[in-house]
Amino acid sequence: MNYDKYDISKDESSTIFNFISMGNKGNFTKVVAYTPTKNPSIYNLGFGDLKYDLPTKKYIIDDQVTNDNGDIRIVLATVAKTAYEFTTVNPHITAFLRGSDSRRTNTYKRAIMLNLEELSETFDIWGKNN
Repeated sequence: MNYDKYDISKDESSTIFNFISMGNKGNFTKVVAYTPTKNPSIYNLGFGDLKYDLPTKKYIIDDQVTNDNGDIRIVLATVAKTAYEFTTVNPHITAFLRGSDSRRTNTYKRAIMLNLEELSETFDIWGKNN
């Protein structure tokens, strides 16, 4: 994707990625996590802000938050960058993506459609019509 991208850090298995969204409302730690589904050859791409959950005393990925930080193109290009990294290390795995609500799903769909030609050079992309 021909957009700026944030620098990312990742775990050894290239399944957890972190980066900092830097925009007009501050800096937010973002996490992209690829987690296995019931089918071991399909992983879910989860994405959101890193938050500390007091009741469980664990860090979680909050996929409901909206930062409106003014850097959505850079954030989505960075998420796409993680997909390239994940599939390079795990070429036998299929990544599955769906937004946590219809607005997010539509945002992801638009980003994919705007960059479909380039993304299709590397990925086989399937979608569902509602």
